[in-house]
Amino acid sequence: MDRKYLAYIALVLSIIYGGLFAVIGEDARTGYAAIGGIVVGIAWVSVGVLGKDERPDA
Repeated sequence: MDRKYLAYIALVLSIIYGGLFAVIGEDARTGYAAIGGIVVGIAWVSVGVLGKDERPDA
């Protein structure tokens, strides 16, 4: 998959993850931080592992 699309998806997930900390209550933040951190981490690792440049010389 094209790297810029994967990076965009990972960026959107990161922004949503960070923004939802304002909405999540104090009691649920520990679980939210753990699960959300894993999801965001997997998203950024997939950019590096699965992302392919559109052209090799670009």
